[in-house]
Amino acid sequence: MRYLKLGVKTEGGLNASASFVAKANPLNRAPHKRKSELHHALCNMLSNILAPLADGGKGQWPPSGVEPALTLWYEAVARIRQHLMYWMDKQSKHIAVGYPLVTLLLCLGDPNVFLNNFGTHMEQLYKHLKDKNHRFMALDCLHRVLRFYLSVHGDSQPPYRVWDYLDSVTSQLLTSIRKGMLTQDIQHDKLVEFCVTIAEHNLDFAMNHMILELLKQDNLSEAKVIGLRALLAIVMSPTSQHVGLEILHVQGVGHYVPKVKAAIESILRSCHRAYSQALLTCSRTAIGIAYLPKFSIILFTLVCLCSSIL
Repeated sequence: MRYLKLGVKTEGGLNASASFVAKANPLNRAPHKRKSELHHALCNMLSNILAPLADGGKGQWPPSGVEPALTLWYEAVARIRQHLMYWMDKQSKHIAVGYPLVTLLLCLGDPNVFLNNFGTHMEQLYKHLKDKNHRFMALDCLHRVLRFYLSVHGDSQPPYRVWDYLDSVTSQLLTSIRKGMLTQDIQHDKLVEFCVTIAEHNLDFAMNHMILELLKQDNLSEAKVIGLRALLAIVMSPTSQHVGLEILHVQGVGHYVPKVKAAIESILRSCHRAYSQALLTCSRTAIGIAYLPKFSIILFTLVCLCSSIL
């Protein structure tokens, strides 16, 4: 059931999908035993079914030429979203499975409702980002809702408003990284995705407010690793006709190239110092390398790779 593909391209298909979604409301069923387990399973199922629609990108949502059916769809997703918000407010144990579904329902609902509630939704996710039990969920939902906003609504919104949202989310992420709150590999992968998503919409902002901030010398090694990984993902994108820092020149942000090179050189020097110190304090090279922290080794490998490519 989780791999069910909803039809939305035709009016008949969207009508059927709206009917299915309305019936799939996780809170419609109230079993006598293990109620929460069933509700959580149904939330996960519906999230998996709806995710492809929200992740389709520009031009994929909302579908065109099916306006009468869209009204029924919007009513169905709005009703479920309201039920879920009340459900999560009553008991916080539902947040981990409820918020991903609420995020999808917000994205796939009425565009005016989405735009009016986007900022508030982000603020709620910022709060969950501070809770270690909900941290990755919040990170994943933030990425999904921001990507949807940028791809579906970004071009039609005032530039200053888009900039404000980008500034808001990047400030939250950078603060969390610097405080050492995002330490898991899966969280780092999502942060790299954040950088790439922002770069696809506004490369200037991504370079100045994410990449260069992450590469600052006084940051933790984890932050620099995320920054270097994101930089490589941007400049080595398989969908681009250009490779390396040439991408920055082509897209009119070549003035960041000297800053990027300076940051890489600074990291490389600090890695050499750390590696040399390890050799001085240990009798064998292998032992010296082993004494280096995990992220120092990864950082050294990445910065060498960046130096050779860029």
